[in-house]
Amino acid sequence: MNFKKQIQDIDALEKKIDYSFNDKSILIQSLTHTSFDNNKFSNMERLEFLGDRVLGLVISEAIFSKFNSFNEGDLSRYHNYLVQRSTCVIIAKKINLNNFIIFGKSEFSKDGLRDSILSNILESLIGAVFEDSNYETTKRMVLNLWNDLINDEFLDQNTLNPKSELQEITLSLKKDLPDYKIVSVDGKDHNPEFTVSLSVKGYKSILAKGKTKQDAEKNAATKMLKLIK
Repeated sequence: MNFKKQIQDIDALEKKIDYSFNDKSILIQSLTHTSFDNNKFSNMERLEFLGDRVLGLVISEAIFSKFNSFNEGDLSRYHNYLVQRSTCVIIAKKINLNNFIIFGKSEFSKDGLRDSILSNILESLIGAVFEDSNYETTKRMVLNLWNDLINDEFLDQNTLNPKSELQEITLSLKKDLPDYKIVSVDGKDHNPEFTVSLSVKGYKSILAKGKTKQDAEKNAATKMLKLIK
C-alpha cells in the first residue's frame, strides 16, 4: 500500500481502535517507521517511548484491581506477559496494524513486517492516543484491545510460571539449565523468608526472596528473564 493510500485509510484504523484523532498528523507520525524516506513525518520513536510507559501503567492498574489474590511476583509475571513483544504483536495483528504502517522497502520481506516493528508501532499508536487525548481515554482503548487477555479463563500455568519460560529460553540458547540454590532461610518457623541464588551461564547471578522456596525461585526467574529478554 502506498503512502497516500495509507493516509486515506487511517479512518479504518480509527474504527478498529474506537478512537477518532483530533489531530490526524499525530496518528500519521505514530504510524511512520523511521525507515521511511520522508522522515519529516516521523516522531514514532518518541511516541513509542510514551506509549510503552502508558501501556505499562494501564496494565498494572488493571491486573492489580482484578486479581486480588495475586502476590507481587504473580502481578509482575502477568504484567510482563501482557506487555511483552509477542503479546503486542498479537494485538497488532488483531487490528491489522500492518496494513496502516508507513515504512521503507528495506523493512519488508517475503514474511511481511518484522514482529519488532509491529510491536513498536503499536506502542507508538498508544502514545499518540495519549498525546491527542488524555489518560482515561487511552486507558479505555488499551483495555478494549487487551480485554480478551485480562481474564481468569485466559490464565494458565505457563503464564505465571517464569521458571518454565526461563528453562525454555536457556535451552533455545544452548546454555546450561538454570541453577537454583538456597542461600539462607530467615525469619521464624511459622513465617520464614527464603533467599535463593540463580545462575545462568553468561549472566550475572541473581538473588531473590520469597515466603517459600518455590516463590523465591519464581521471583529469581522473573528477574533473570528481564535481563535475558
